[in-house]
Amino acid sequence: MDVANLIREFNARITMIKYQEEILPEDVKFGSSPCWFVEEEEPFVSEGPEKIIFVDSRRRRFTSIEVEGYVLLLTQIVTGAVLLENERCKPLFSPDEPPIVKLVLGVPDVIAKRWNIPNGGRVSIGNLSCDVAVGPTAKDATDSYMQEIERRTVERFLQDGLVVKDGAINFTTPTFQVDRGPLGLVKNIHMPYVDAEKFRAFGLMKKGQRSRCFATQLAEGEELLKVMSYLKLSDTPGLRGLVRIEAVVERDWFAGSKKHIFELFGKLCGTLVKVSDDSGLIPRTPEDTLPVVFLEKYLDRYFYNETYVRCAFIEAVKSPKNLSRETL
Repeated sequence: MDVANLIREFNARITMIKYQEEILPEDVKFGSSPCWFVEEEEPFVSEGPEKIIFVDSRRRRFTSIEVEGYVLLLTQIVTGAVLLENERCKPLFSPDEPPIVKLVLGVPDVIAKRWNIPNGGRVSIGNLSCDVAVGPTAKDATDSYMQEIERRTVERFLQDGLVVKDGAINFTTPTFQVDRGPLGLVKNIHMPYVDAEKFRAFGLMKKGQRSRCFATQLAEGEELLKVMSYLKLSDTPGLRGLVRIEAVVERDWFAGSKKHIFELFGKLCGTLVKVSDDSGLIPRTPEDTLPVVFLEKYLDRYFYNETYVRCAFIEAVKSPKNLSRETL
């Protein structure tokens, strides 16, 4: 199915996204999720595991397509992993065995229904071939699609060592396994799961200090717990250097595994302190630890050429009556 004709037919307003790398932090949302401390003893940070596998994604938004007030997004997602071992990083992909590279068209539910496009299907826009992600909004759809790719990547490496997923752990992520994880590393914190007073206290911790672990139920009636601990990677008070370590655990299994979780949190925190940069010379650090920076730089090599994608898109949808100098 080539949706270029539909884009023309609905007189879509097309915007080429030039500043996709710009980060606009969200406001911190102090929700009412009940949480409780589950680590009674003083939290500790210890020597880290011999090897850690970090999983992360990079994305680049090329085009915004506005149809009758609804926005579709043409986005590329690249997902891969890097091995940290003996203080050295090694990408777990190569040109011969590349990371997962997908061009994705994020489509709101309303437009997907109107155009009869199924979630998970494939469409063309001229010479561009895209996977379709459908959701309440194009951004939600793309986020869910990326989380699914990351879930599959995490599962692929779980038997090879401790896996750390850059970002939050959610319902689809595999549950905790002893010495394997996966653990989530949340650096852009907009939902702290604690009240404002506790959150400010976490920001006042010293470099290398972590909070006691606390837990919350993922959803009403669910048998999954999210277990979390905050770690400070900078001596500067506030959000600078504050990250969250988390894992998803089955409630019935938690009592017998919590010591393993606390131990692994402590070990990971010990490693993250060693591989963080507090100099301010590297953008997005210290929250972005050095293995994650390394992985992101390597993944960037697999982005498509922006000029090619934009030209191919315009060539597919161009029509003398609806192209203007402003659109280009």
